[in-house]
Amino acid sequence: MLKLAVCDDNIQFLREMENILETDTRVEEVDSYDTPEKLLKEIEENQKEFDAIFMDIEFGREINGIQYVKKIFQKAPHIQLVYVTGYHDRFAQHIFLSEANLTGFLMKPLDKKILDQYLDKICERQNPKKLLRFSVRRKEYFVLADNVLYLESSNHRVLIHTEEDTYSVYDKLSNFFPQFPDSFIQCHKSFVINMSRIRRIEGNEIIFQDGSRVPVSKVYQEKVRKSYFSYIGKTI
Repeated sequence: MLKLAVCDDNIQFLREMENILETDTRVEEVDSYDTPEKLLKEIEENQKEFDAIFMDIEFGREINGIQYVKKIFQKAPHIQLVYVTGYHDRFAQHIFLSEANLTGFLMKPLDKKILDQYLDKICERQNPKKLLRFSVRRKEYFVLADNVLYLESSNHRVLIHTEEDTYSVYDKLSNFFPQFPDSFIQCHKSFVINMSRIRRIEGNEIIFQDGSRVPVSKVYQEKVRKSYFSYIGKTI
């Protein structure tokens, strides 16, 4: 389910987008903004999460949506971006020059079939490349979920283990659950594993591709085995 933002100074267009997106089964939430400043503030100060943003390019003479997209990308590079404009000939050369997690370019007046295709694309790009977001000493980090081997709860911290690094975060393991893609499953009260990185299950242990091991408690053994073999069957 997608969490989306629409940013446009045309109130009629905002309402049209809201009406379409709010009735779409792929969409969980739609927030509307009539200025990019308000949207950026929500992301920076209120840590508002979005899967994708539909951003108008032209907001009068002095405000350019492309400039704000660069700031949003620096703050939250995982958010996908679809530019929206009625002046494709004016901005076509500029949209690729600014850093952005660019997904597409939507023209006005709105073509519902094209919008539908972009929603499919956003879903496809979101799921396999989902990012885990967390803070260490007030600095935000983004790690591709696919690169995570497992997460471990220890002494009021969550240890996020990848093949390259281990990140230590003051947090609860349960607070990470909403971020997990389908490949993640809990195998112990203190461990959540990424099934895509498992080499094999051996007795009451999970062995990962790098050789590291994680225990599987009796409570979770049957569920883990069934989930793992089901996951493998879908990926073959």
